[in-house]
Amino acid sequence: MRVVQASIGESRNYLADNQDLDALKEEIVAACVAGGAFVDVRLSGDRVMSVLITTSTSISFEIREVGEEEFLDDEASENGRLHFDGDYWVE
Repeated sequence: MRVVQASIGESRNYLADNQDLDALKEEIVAACVAGGAFVDVRLSGDRVMSVLITTSTSISFEIREVGEEEFLDDEASENGRLHFDGDYWVE
């Protein structure tokens, strides 16, 4: 399974499975060209983070492949969802 971790300033979060990375990159570039705008980023765990994007906003994406054996099914799981790294949740 492919997971994407976004670093936005000092914040590091995993993107939701349904977040289109290419579309998100286009929105970020458009916000910079416009002189700044808020961009909604869908995060794992059914969360949304609104980020004010300007030309000085630091953003990077780390893409990695994660094997099923890395996911945990334990007492920390929420509503039967599996997780790894304490922050990425899969339905």
